[in-house]
Amino acid sequence: MKILALDSSSSTASIAFVLLQDSAREVLFRSDVPHKRSDSSAIFEGLRLAVAECGLPQAVCTGLGPGSYNGLRAGIAAARALATALNIPLFSLPSPLALPGPSSGFWAVGDARGGHYWIAGIKDGNFLQQPCLLTPVETATLVHSNPAFPIYSASPLPGFDHLIPATPDAARLAILSEKADLCSATPEPLYLKPPHITAPRTASPRP
Repeated sequence: MKILALDSSSSTASIAFVLLQDSAREVLFRSDVPHKRSDSSAIFEGLRLAVAECGLPQAVCTGLGPGSYNGLRAGIAAARALATALNIPLFSLPSPLALPGPSSGFWAVGDARGGHYWIAGIKDGNFLQQPCLLTPVETATLVHSNPAFPIYSASPLPGFDHLIPATPDAARLAILSEKADLCSATPEPLYLKPPHITAPRTASPRP
């Protein structure tokens, strides 16, 4: 089965076409390009190039975050649109599972803004610690509970000096999709807190 996977939870949009056949795992296409929180057009160009090079997919898999609010919404919407238009299965997985950490275990940490970090513990492609929202001090305390785990992050984080820079890999996401649940509806992004929405200004009363 040819799976088209994408993850847009970080500042890098990752797109991959992977052939899963028996025990073989062949990456047919990979594109990792920067994209901004305010501009997710790199996702759509990457998808266009993937389909142009590899043909139509037989399934789609998307990352759910946590991460960029706008990036996740754009990536999930694109995956849902492809799956619906082609009438093919859609799968989804939390993005930290696709980080290139060792199977022996690692921490995934990110900036959730507003004075909080998100953190997850991962081993053998599964969560030891589900993604949760903590203060920087609480995050450091949790990390020290298993100091043998390396720490992966898509961006620098104050208070952590030994981070390994990394972003989710769509090819890993495609391979992990074999054990993911089939999505019958549009997947929900993994938000750990409500998105910040600027309230509209109150209209001034007319004289």
